[in-house]
Order: sequence, then C-alpha cells, then structure tokens
Amino acid sequence: MQSPIMGRSCIDVKETARKHSAIVPELLALHALTGCDSVAATYGIGKTKAIAVVRKGYTLDQLGKPLANIVEVTEQAAAFMGACYGITTPTSSMTKIRQKLWAQKTGKSTAAPKLCSLPTTTEAFEQNVRRAHHQVAHWYSALSGDPPTLAAVEHGWEADDTNKCLIPRNMEDGVSYAPEHILKLVRCGCTSERACRGGKFGCMGRQLPCTMFCTCSGGTACSNQFNITESATDHADIPDDSDEANDRAMDVDDEDDE
Repeated sequence: MQSPIMGRSCIDVKETARKHSAIVPELLALHALTGCDSVAATYGIGKTKAIAVVRKGYTLDQLGKPLANIVEVTEQAAAFMGACYGITTPTSSMTKIRQKLWAQKTGKSTAAPKLCSLPTTTEAFEQNVRRAHHQVAHWYSALSGDPPTLAAVEHGWEADDTNKCLIPRNMEDGVSYAPEHILKLVRCGCTSERACRGGKFGCMGRQLPCTMFCTCSGGTACSNQFNITESATDHADIPDDSDEANDRAMDVDDEDDE
C-alpha cells in the first residue's frame, strides 16, 4: 500500500499482518471496546495502549461470540480495561477500579483529578460492553451473509419510535446515576465578604447547609442560616429573655443598620 503523497513511506500489508499475527484475532474486539462508530470511547485509552495490553496476554476472545455468556464477556472486558488503566488486580467491578484510581490520583496530588480521567462505573460499563459485543458479532459475520440474532435493544440500545432510530442506553432503568445523598448535594460559589446572604440560589435556595466543597467552605463568613454550627448548638438552651440573648439581638440590629 503506497500513499499518493510524495515522501510518505510504503506499507507492506502482508508483512505487517505476518509480523503482528499474534494480536490479529483480538483487533476487532479491542477496536470496538476502546471506541468505534457505535461504541463510546474512553478518555485516555487509545488503540496503542489497548494493543500493548493485548501483548501482555490479556484477551477479549469472548467479545462478539453470539453464544457467549454476557456476564463472562463483561468480566473479561473489565479485566482488560482495568489493565489499560494500570490496575492488574483481578476484578470484574469497574467501580472498584474507579475507586482505586481515585485513591492513587488523590494520593499523589492535593488537587482533585479530572472525572473524565476515571473509568466509568460498573453499571455504565456494562451497557458499553453490550454495544461492543453486538457490534463485533456483526463484524465477525460480515462475510457469511448470516448476521447474528442479537437484539439491539438487549445490547445497550433503546428504540426511539418517534425518530425511528436507536439511541444508546446509559444504564439500566431504575439505576441511579449517583447515590441519593450525592444527588442532593449542592455546591455554591458565593465569593462575597458576607457569603450566602441571599436566599434564592445555591445551598440557601435549596435549604441546605454549606459544606467544605462550597467556595465559602461553610465557615464563619458564611451567612447560610441552615448551617449547623457549634455556636448555635451551644446557645440552644439560652432563654430568650437572658442578657446574652438580648446582646445577640442588638448585634443583629446593628448589622442591619449598617
């Protein structure tokens, strides 16, 4: 194969195939799993890295076989992708691999790592594997004229009846994108000297306390009335007509006058 552009090198296709014959059986599977037209790619994991993992002995020989158990296919794919991320400990959980990488990255730096640099969760990964499995099965049967009887809607796709097309499924129905308490966590970005005094936006607007993740850090400069502070707990039993309570009321009045 020769490029029409001057100065480009010629590639001997037969010699290239002979030289890399050991990894040829894995090429279609690794190409699909690491990203193709119908399967989402993974940030930071390209074809070169995937080929290096294959050369280390990892395999994807179950991916694309119509009769293969999808659980075993997913476990094999998880081990392969874990190796792409440098995690060689055997595990079928991408969530555990994600946690290990998070711990490694935060242990080396005080800055939080980019979320895109972490692998997907187990639930999302399973759908991606199903799409790759479906795609590779059709590639393998491309020359036979007898496509596999794998339903797309059972392999990571949903039918869009309105637009007459298939759309990728992120996760199975009923699976939360994050734990409920995480979904309720709000981070505000108040930066004024008397942060969180307004009640329409951020944590105040949702009647939630500010936390260490907020710009104000939920510290003494934060005016969020929903914050739980030690001082509020300490004064909880002070009668309204006490001298200390009256002094606090006068302080509040002075702040309002200012």
